[in-house]
Amino acid sequence: MVEVTEDEWEDVDEQLVLVELSGVIDSEFLYKCNPSHCRLLGVETNEPVLQVGSYTFVGRYNDAFGTNVIFKETQDNDTKKLRYLCHTNKTLEMRRAFLKKKKEPDVIKTDGP
Repeated sequence: MVEVTEDEWEDVDEQLVLVELSGVIDSEFLYKCNPSHCRLLGVETNEPVLQVGSYTFVGRYNDAFGTNVIFKETQDNDTKKLRYLCHTNKTLEMRRAFLKKKKEPDVIKTDGP
């Protein structure tokens, strides 16, 4: 067991963000996707990159129009119910990106030593 003293405690700012994905994507893929296949790179930059399986997205943070309220769907007997989970005023709007292989730079040969 590791003991943390108050001197070692870091102040961490936490911000909830709603991620909106746009572009050509199979919605069934997202439902079946294992969280271990998701990577968010550059979360503190102006253009974070999200990799979900073989899909890549590039995004930008925006203030939401109003407040985004997120609910969790639960099943009670034959009735579906929504339970409040959280809310946020930030949105990360991500568009599908298609990666292409970087060209090798042309090498210029010169005569000389």
